[in-house]
Amino acid sequence: MRLKAGGRRVALSTIVALALAACSSGESNLVTYTDSDRLSRFDVPTDWNLYEFPEISTLSDLPFDETVQGLAFPAMVSVGFDAAPVRDVEALAGSLADADYPIGAAHVRSVGERERDYVSRAVLTQSVVPYLALANPQEIQKEDFSFGDGFDGVRVLFAFEGDTGAQQGVAYMISVSDPEDSRIYSIIAGCKRECFIANQDAITKVIDSWLVNKKA
Repeated sequence: MRLKAGGRRVALSTIVALALAACSSGESNLVTYTDSDRLSRFDVPTDWNLYEFPEISTLSDLPFDETVQGLAFPAMVSVGFDAAPVRDVEALAGSLADADYPIGAAHVRSVGERERDYVSRAVLTQSVVPYLALANPQEIQKEDFSFGDGFDGVRVLFAFEGDTGAQQGVAYMISVSDPEDSRIYSIIAGCKRECFIANQDAITKVIDSWLVNKKA
């Protein structure tokens, strides 16, 4: 299953199509991360940095967790990661358009009784990064996504212009809800355009290795 091609700007023409087959964790340069509640897992390069919930919760705002349409989804489990040469949790708080190295996060967030009536494909993505409200947003590739058994959502490769317009941010994201729409599971990674092109294979492996625990 492949993403449907969307409109592309010339500035993104060198980004090749993502290979969206699931990646094996058997590679020696990857380590599998499983959160403490065993709600999800993914592979990450051994030289990338991981930041667990107690650490990233010290930031003024939880990265890649946004209120959308007045709806908030409290985090149950969160882990941030980046490929920076120096470990610094503050790097997760910056804009993707300014990131020189891949940054990202995997979250499991709860959905309240009132909010369940409003869970949609748009809410699944925009509650991670509200890119449709940013300058010149582009959904380069996008499709519905399913883990099966009602764990359904969307995966998207998107881009947008930074605040100054001098740089573009590019990111790859998957976001799903459970059958009861009581939880949102999401994972995202990205950085500025040049960084994304240089690190596309690593970013794709991280995102495509992600699994959710459908029995938790």
